[in-house]
Amino acid sequence: MDHRNRHIGVLMGGLSAEREVSLRSGRAMAGGLTRKGYRVTTIDVGRDLPGVLVTQGIETAVIALHGPLGEDGTVQGMLEVMGIPYTGSGVAASANCMDKGLAKRLFRHAGLPTPDWNEIRVDRKSGQVLDQVTLPPPVFVKPLGSGSSVGVVAVQAAGDMARAIAEAASAPDGGSTPTVRVLVERAVVGRELTVGILGEEILPLIEIRPRSGFFDHTNKYTAGRTEYLIPPPNLDDGTAQRVREAALGAYRAAGCSGLARVDVMLDEQGNPWILEINTLPGMTELSLVPQAARAAGIGFDTLVERILEGAGLTL
Repeated sequence: MDHRNRHIGVLMGGLSAEREVSLRSGRAMAGGLTRKGYRVTTIDVGRDLPGVLVTQGIETAVIALHGPLGEDGTVQGMLEVMGIPYTGSGVAASANCMDKGLAKRLFRHAGLPTPDWNEIRVDRKSGQVLDQVTLPPPVFVKPLGSGSSVGVVAVQAAGDMARAIAEAASAPDGGSTPTVRVLVERAVVGRELTVGILGEEILPLIEIRPRSGFFDHTNKYTAGRTEYLIPPPNLDDGTAQRVREAALGAYRAAGCSGLARVDVMLDEQGNPWILEINTLPGMTELSLVPQAARAAGIGFDTLVERILEGAGLTL
């Protein structure tokens, strides 16, 4: 579909805990498309979004939303109903990847390596934990439906588990179900890598090295807190190829399209373990995909244009 003469709406902000990051992603993407000569309007997404799209005459949507009510298939489904082409994965793949437990079941069904995990239900009102944790520390405790490392806690001792589950369960998820679901995932000791995939083109691998702790929200979005190595040093060709194959397998197993980013741990024996897929990865000045694209010779504006070129009705 040729979007050159269409009115492009960049959807950003939104209602999740990742609102500020989304605004930065959206502004950056809108700037790139404007410099490429597209007619662009930025839209700070609220519950009046359908009316705003109609009033503004938006013909194609560039989705720069992160987290619940934006990255989870809800906005994608609304755009499908309205007949507005949009960027990124479709309804099902977006929902599959936003739910970390469901994504891991898809990975395992496809024969892909992913760390063992428990899914724990927590009563939304009382905070009561309804399931037993069977994985011993060290583990990571995560909200099942949030991104940007919001609410993620590293647990080294069993006595810290209850606090970590409560913290993860309190992360805003945009839901109204009686229970909140939390993921307890076996910690993999090794190197943290991420793999950007643009329409099945695999971008250069990045190794993530926080200067302290793990790659949490603060380290992710604070300049100077994390070192990004492209390409990862001392990574032999065979291991790098296994990482790429695992990442692409995960992308396909979840049904992704357009741009996505697959997060992988490489254990001390050189085995890749898939953690999750981000179907709307960050596009800020510190974000990983733009860094990988630059390493491949793809400038930011061209990257955003290629994301736009993949927009379509993808239900």
